[in-house]
Amino acid sequence: MRKKNFNLSLITSIVFVILGLFLFIRPDATITTISYIMGGVLLILGIISIIRYFKSDYGINALDFDLVYGVLVIIAGFYLIFNPTMLASLFPFILGIWIIINSVTKFQYSLLLKKMGKSDWKYTLLISFLTFAWGVVLLINPLESVLVITQIIGIFIIIYAVLDIIDNFILKKNEDEISNYIINKK
Repeated sequence: MRKKNFNLSLITSIVFVILGLFLFIRPDATITTISYIMGGVLLILGIISIIRYFKSDYGINALDFDLVYGVLVIIAGFYLIFNPTMLASLFPFILGIWIIINSVTKFQYSLLLKKMGKSDWKYTLLISFLTFAWGVVLLINPLESVLVITQIIGIFIIIYAVLDIIDNFILKKNEDEISNYIINKK
C-alpha cells in the first residue's frame, strides 16, 4: 500500500465516519442535502456535456453521445433535486456495493500477508469478512423505514470506517514487505 493510497484510504475512512455520524444524528436532513448536492453536480455535468456536444470540432455527429448523456444526466439531476427521497432508497445499494468491493480488496491483502508469513493477516481477514457481511446487509436490508435504514447505514458506515482505518494501519506497517513480495513474485 503506497503512501498516496494509504492517505487516500485514510481520508476516505474519516469522511465516512463524519458521514456516518450525520446519517445517524440527522438522517433526513443528510440524505436531502446529499441529494441536492448530487443533483446540482449532475445538472452541471449535463450542461457541460451538452455544451461540449455543440462546440465539438466534428459538428453534429450521430455517433457522439454527449447530447444524449447530457440530457439524461440533467433529468437525473432534476429528479434528485425534486425527489430527494429517491437517493435514500439507492443509498444502501450504492454503499453496500462500495463496501463489498473494498472488503474483497482487503481479503486479497490478507491472503498476501498470510503468504508472507505475517501474523496480521488474521485481523485483515476478519475485518474483510465483517465489512463484507455489512455490505451484504445493506444490499438486502429488509427494514421498511427509510430513516431507520439511514440511521443503521450511519452506524454501519462508522463501524466500517473505523475498521478500515485499523486495517490501513496494519497494511501500512507491512507496506515495504508487501511491495517487495509483489515485485519478487513477478
